[in-house]
Amino acid sequence: MYLFPVVSMGDHFFVIEGPLCRACQPSGTTYLNNWLNHRTHKGASPVSGGNNKRPQRRDLFGRVRRKRRSIEKHGYPAELHSVTTKDGYILTMSRIPSPRKIPILMMHQVYGCSVDFTILGPGKALAFLAHDQGYDVWMGNVRGNMFSRGHVSLDSNKSAFWKYSFHEIGFYDVPAMVDYILYLTGRDRLHYIGHSQGSVVFLVMTSLHPQYNQKITSAHLSAPAAFISRSTVPVTSMSGEILSALQLVDSMGFHSIGDRFNSEPMLYVKKAIDASVIREEWIMETAYYLAGEDREGFNMSVMPDLTSAFPAGGSIRQLTHFVQSFRSGRFAQFDFGREGNLKRYGHSTPPAYPLDLVTVPVAIYYGSNDQFVAVEDVDLLAKKLPNVVLKYLHPNAKWNHIDFLYGKEAPAVYRKLLAVIHSYERR
Repeated sequence: MYLFPVVSMGDHFFVIEGPLCRACQPSGTTYLNNWLNHRTHKGASPVSGGNNKRPQRRDLFGRVRRKRRSIEKHGYPAELHSVTTKDGYILTMSRIPSPRKIPILMMHQVYGCSVDFTILGPGKALAFLAHDQGYDVWMGNVRGNMFSRGHVSLDSNKSAFWKYSFHEIGFYDVPAMVDYILYLTGRDRLHYIGHSQGSVVFLVMTSLHPQYNQKITSAHLSAPAAFISRSTVPVTSMSGEILSALQLVDSMGFHSIGDRFNSEPMLYVKKAIDASVIREEWIMETAYYLAGEDREGFNMSVMPDLTSAFPAGGSIRQLTHFVQSFRSGRFAQFDFGREGNLKRYGHSTPPAYPLDLVTVPVAIYYGSNDQFVAVEDVDLLAKKLPNVVLKYLHPNAKWNHIDFLYGKEAPAVYRKLLAVIHSYERR
């Protein structure tokens, strides 16, 4: 696997890792190595920008290589692709290629990563099932997670890197990925699948960049966390205190979540937890507390991979934006306070996302035991979207927020979803 030279297309810059013909292969090293060496030599690490040193360069190498090998070990081809957004973030996408086939872009949950779509393994995971059915599978990693820590000028050790919420992810990251995939494959459209925040950022993109509706054949949104005012997660009763705490933490210089969980000291903690009899209960009680309890439905075989990949990292502001959504009952842009809003938006309150502009055919998948995204909130979203073609409420009354990713019954939902996608390709 080698890196193609950097490709420029408009405002986006792409770096592609994939197989080269023998005549084109560089001797002794790879373009990826050269690019990483160049970035670190110039004092701007591809991991973090700024003045990060070689250990972080090796860390990026290790992470992306492990991700590729995690796919290849199951007998599937794998590629890693990088795209730079208009505001300078360097993002990594994983691809299970089916050249000349229809592309599908999959976007993960908050503080998740592309591992979400391969974690169940062959014959069960959404990415593998989609590839088995002949699709060209792409899995995104948003800014700030462990695969997308790069920036052309910002240092991830500095606060400026982390000044984003799901708004910027939908406004910059997803459009850059869509454009890249269509450019590389020569296609006019792709299918989109998003879970939780992955659904939210799709709605941000297509409402604020309406031209992207023409680039999406169909969108499949599971547990779409756009409206969450009816969330029954226990901590929502303290949402005011949580919001104040998040703002305080951010002002004190703690701008990110998750990266410290994957630091070297925390890896030892994880190993200790994995070795103890309380490992499963500790992790699952936390998950049930936030997502809804479904002990029988959770696939415990994913636990080793889940503990190493989640949380994959992100900004404090992402969580703050979701808390704002809960408290306001609106699906709106980030609230900077009265003065900040007047300066940024010209109004004292942030504008709502214009969901009437989302014209893509949308299928929604949800569960009645989802404590984070209530059935009533899904109904509200469906009423505001002009082209909902399917609302699939899982028949299992215990189906919760994370069962779409880690549930024993998830593969059956995936097959239903892929059948809907296939119906669009037969037209």
